[in-house]
Formats: sequence, C-alpha cells, structure tokens
Amino acid sequence: MSLSVECGRIRTRVPQSLCCGFLLSALLVVAAPVSAQQISGTVIDAETLAPIEGVRIHEQARPDLDLVLTDGLGRFTLPVAAGATSVPVAAALPYDPDGSANYLTTVVSADEGEDIQIQLTPITTVENTAYMPIAGAPPGGCGLCHSEQYAQWQESNHSRAAVNVRVRDLYSGDGTGDGTGASADGYVFTESHDPEDTGFCATCHSPNENPSDPGGVKFNEVSSAAGLEGVTCTSCHQLHTVNENSDAIHLLGNAEFRFPASESGGDSLTHQHVWGPLDDVSFSQMRAAYQPLFSSSRLCSSCHEYVNPDTGAPGQETFTEWEGSPAAAAGQQCQTCHMPQADGPGTVAAIGAAPIRPADQRHHHGFPGVYSGMLADPIGLDVDVEPFSRMIDVRTRVHNLVEGHNWPTGVDVRNAMLVVEASVDGQPLVQLSGDQVPGWADDDEPGKQPGDFAGEAGRGYAKVLQGRINGEGPLLSPVNFIDAETQLAKTTIPPGETDRARFTFRLPMGTMPGDELQVRTRIIYRRVWRAIAVTKGWTEQNFDEPWERIVEDQTFNYTLTESDLNKLFHDEFRF
Repeated sequence: MSLSVECGRIRTRVPQSLCCGFLLSALLVVAAPVSAQQISGTVIDAETLAPIEGVRIHEQARPDLDLVLTDGLGRFTLPVAAGATSVPVAAALPYDPDGSANYLTTVVSADEGEDIQIQLTPITTVENTAYMPIAGAPPGGCGLCHSEQYAQWQESNHSRAAVNVRVRDLYSGDGTGDGTGASADGYVFTESHDPEDTGFCATCHSPNENPSDPGGVKFNEVSSAAGLEGVTCTSCHQLHTVNENSDAIHLLGNAEFRFPASESGGDSLTHQHVWGPLDDVSFSQMRAAYQPLFSSSRLCSSCHEYVNPDTGAPGQETFTEWEGSPAAAAGQQCQTCHMPQADGPGTVAAIGAAPIRPADQRHHHGFPGVYSGMLADPIGLDVDVEPFSRMIDVRTRVHNLVEGHNWPTGVDVRNAMLVVEASVDGQPLVQLSGDQVPGWADDDEPGKQPGDFAGEAGRGYAKVLQGRINGEGPLLSPVNFIDAETQLAKTTIPPGETDRARFTFRLPMGTMPGDELQVRTRIIYRRVWRAIAVTKGWTEQNFDEPWERIVEDQTFNYTLTESDLNKLFHDEFRF
C-alpha cells in the first residue's frame, strides 16, 4: 500500500514504511512512460544520490520470475506482465562485510510501463557498542512476529544449548543436581582447570550472553534472558559475516556480530538490523539486509568446526567432512537437510502485510538432526554368515546413508560401535580373527558390566582425542577437545561410504549337525563416552534425547548341517 502525491506531471509514490510512520527506506519517482511489459528505473544511494551497480531487482516473493541486475549507471529493466499494477519491486545489494557501502533491502510498488527511481538506505557504519542482543521470546522478541519459526525453534536443540544439563554436569558438576563443584562425580571442568579458564563452551552455547567478550563467559554463569535462550534468533540473524578461518571458535576469530547504531540513538532500533537469505524483505519493523552467506554451509561452520586454540587438536570437523561429501558435490548445503523447506506456501511473518511465499522460501527452524526427524535410518547394515569346517565366517558392511557428513559426527564425545556375537546352542564362540571393540566402549567401574563391549568382536566408530587435563599429568584418552593435544584415532565412516569388516569364530568341539547357530550383530550409537555416562549417572535418567540408541539389531539363526561342518574354507576377501 502507498500514498500518491501529484505535483505537475511528476508523481511521487511513498512506500508503506513511511505511511506507517517509520524510517523512509525508499523513494519511488515516476517519470516518463516506457515501453510496455516492463518496469524500468534507476537505483541510487539515498545519501549520495550516486547510482548503485549490481543491485538485484525482481518481484517480491516470486523467485520463479525474472531477476535482473542494475548496470554501471544503476539502470534496470524488469519484465512484467502487460497491464500489471502495484507490482512489488524488490531491490537488494548483496551484503559485503568488506564493502565500502552496504544497504537495507527495500520493496516499492510500481505499474507496468513506469520508469522509477529507487533509493537504497545505507547501513550506518557507526556501531552501537552498548547494545545487548534481545531474546526471541514474545512479546518483546522475535517470536511476536515470527511465531511459526519461534515455535519450531523452541523444539530444537539450539533452544536448549545454554541449559544443556549434560554440558553443565561436565562443566560445573551441577547440571542434574547430583552435586556442585568438587562434590560432583567424574570430570568437572571448573574443578580441574585454572579459575580464569572458561573452556569457551558459552561461545557457541550462549553467544548472546556477552558479545563484547564471548570467550570470557563461564557457562555456569549465563544468566541473561537472551543468553539463556542458547542459540536464539539473533544469535544467527545478527551475524553479518563468517570468514573462512573455520579452525577458530565461533566469535573468537571466525564469526562477527554487527549492531548498527540507531539514527535516533539508544537501542530502540538496533535490534531491527538483521541479515538473512532473502533478498526481498521490507517491513517497517525490520531493517533487513540480504546476506547470501545464510544459504551457505559456511554459516554453520562457525559453531560446527573448530580446533583447540592452544594445540590445534580438532574439536568438531563436520564442516570439513561436508566439504568432501557427495552432498557438497551435488550443491547441497547444511541447510538443505537441517532447515528443510516448508510443505507449502505461506508467510514468514504472522503480522503485517507479509507476502505469501513459496515453500522454498520458507524453512524449518527446528533444525532437525539425524536422530530428530531428518533420517529414519542413517545407517544400513548387511551381514553374511557362512559356516565351514569348524569355523564361522561373518562379514559385515556398515553403510553411512548420510550424504553430508561422517557418522557419527559433531562433538568429540559422540561414538558408535558394531558388536558381533556368535553362539551355538547358547554357548558363545571364541573369536579367531577380526577387529574388536575399542576400550572406550566400557565404563570405569571394575569388572565387566552390562553395556561394556570392549574386547568383543566388532568395530568402533569415533574420534578419539588424547591429552592432559589442564595440560598437566599423564596423557589420557579419550579427553574433551579443550584438553586435547593430538588426535589419537578417527574411525568414523565418511559420508555415503561403507565400512567393511570380517570376523571368524571357532565352533566348539563336539558341534554336531542339528545344533543351532546364532549370530547377532548390533550397531550402538552413544552421545557420550560410556565412562562419562555411567560415572555421571546419566544412564538412569531421561533427557530430551537418550544417551544411547540401538541403531541396528539383526539376528541370524541357522541349523547346522553335516555339509556345513565338512565344508572347506576358501580364504577369499571379496565383500
């Protein structure tokens, strides 16, 4: 909607944002008629009046229609339908963090045949150094207008990042209420490290707590409303850049917030400055800038790729894994899977005259993961069992069906294992050859407990880091990345690839035709090392996600025959 004012033969059309009493974001001036079935015009800087080259021009919320760019004189010609009226013409210059000038996106209304002038408002270079990011919760936060996205985010792990009880148990010992500080069981960061050390957990888990000193925030001291929301709306949408230094930890050399100062002073408008993946957002309550980075996996790398800043030992490597993946080769980004498009058209805002957008411009903000809705079966398992003479040959193929990253991936405490068990008439068979489950599969309790699989036939899938706690004492493994000095092993399965293994077992003396052979193969995924889970008491508690999952469980039952027991073994290693 706009107001028209006629002065002689010149007509000025004022955008809706000014009608609502807010900052003038664009000025539309109608000059002489042009040829039919197009809208032409010039885009200029609202302050210098200089033409702007490379501005993206298209009809708002219609990615299926033509997009044109302004030339060196700021001119454009946009094809439209004959007789079209009140066409919402969007103008956006891709944001460049190193550019000399950046602009707010704007949308103006024009009719077919008009020649128009669009003024883009520059984003001020003055920063509001006193600003603290707002929380997303309504009525004062983003959820008031973006209720659908906010409701989805509330169900996400991002929303719980600052109050994750497992992280809190490891950090300060008080996440599950089983004791604070030295009285807590097992590893407690604050008790085993120097008092000034923060561990950098809050840098990613609570980035809004103190943007001016993100590395100085202790995870157990997060207290602000925005900080306690974890990875909230402005945690992403007020990032203006993520550079290529993916080894750095989030806001400590990799990503930057930007808080432009309000023209009127104070914080009243700074929270409205946001960056995002749409190049046609214009609303009186927002000062939106188009940042193509938001459609790139590099945005996610800021928290999902980093190394120990002192030793270089890898923490998370999900971004690097994606870079070499089939998904990356096919042009799929992290957002393709973890922010899937909506089922149908709709708006991205619940109030105002928000345009109806197609499904591919509306994305889920619940950030589903492999085990929270993205893939019902991230892993495939094929097993071949062959009896021969006095042995059993078991061949396994574990397929990583995830195309975008290794399995498992993410933080270094995640792990998985293949466990192979064979028996005849209930009597366990002795393993003759093949790998065994690594020692990290057990707890720290004396003796063998149910769930301790170390030493059994199988394979381990994990990234194992080695180091000293606080840089002191003996070398230990596995350790958290903050204590890691080197990577001891990485046996996770690359995206789209298959891990093949072979195991042989001895049949007991006296095995006869008619005896029952049973081979059980399981793939078990754990969100944390078993020793930590048992020591902390997590195995007996229910959280948002279980600490352990049985991903695959297959049992092969077979009655042995005389032919099986007389069969010769041909040692061939084809899979």
